[in-house]
Amino acid sequence: MKEYKIPQDAPMFVFNGTDMKDLNKDIKDIEKDFRVKEVDLTFKEERLIFSNIRASRDAYQFVKEVIFEGVEIQEHFVVLYMNHSNRVIGYYKHTKGTINSTQVDIEMIVAVGLKILAKGVILSHNHPSGNTEPSPQDRELTKKIRQAFKYFDIHVLDHIIATRNDYYSFMDNGDSSLSGTLDKTVSKAEKELREEILHQLKRVTKANSPNIWAHIQTKQGYAKLEEQIIMRVINNHMVPAAVIPQLETEMNMD
Repeated sequence: MKEYKIPQDAPMFVFNGTDMKDLNKDIKDIEKDFRVKEVDLTFKEERLIFSNIRASRDAYQFVKEVIFEGVEIQEHFVVLYMNHSNRVIGYYKHTKGTINSTQVDIEMIVAVGLKILAKGVILSHNHPSGNTEPSPQDRELTKKIRQAFKYFDIHVLDHIIATRNDYYSFMDNGDSSLSGTLDKTVSKAEKELREEILHQLKRVTKANSPNIWAHIQTKQGYAKLEEQIIMRVINNHMVPAAVIPQLETEMNMD
């Protein structure tokens, strides 16, 4: 007859008492290590909205109340979630950052939208500097969030950059990062950056940078290379004159 054997590495209950009360307590303590909690969202009644969000002015007025409750010294990122009728289901105070930046978790923003069955989203953040002009980072972030929501048929309706007295609407300005079309209004900083890239690429020759030179011989190749340079300038805080040789070196290693 075979004997029952408990493997040495199997979890075992150790009872410190003899009565049922002690037994239940020991079991509950062990269960804590094996319980998986469901993610839950709670809604707090904080704002009264008597009309739908119909345009950027409505969104700005709502966001302004949420962000500018106290002294404005930090960037805040707030997301409004809408239903089919453009009525706000709820808003999410996502992050509070420093005086000129804030970290954004795209996965978390999308997860909240899916959890509450949103069909539209309005992004918003403030610029404590008082300048409403979007930065290249703002545009790139908007593009990434729009693409993430697109897979779930949730529409990013606008991105509002707010100050106490004014705002910038990506939708009203036909910004390409929101619409996915060619941007009719190019910021001064972006225009200057593209001009500097063009100036640096004109100095490239087949002798000094053969791989870069080969790319810029076609319009499509130039556009692709230009975007690569812009992203490195933004992410690595470099100038085009330093990025171009770096790209050439990497291409030689491929």
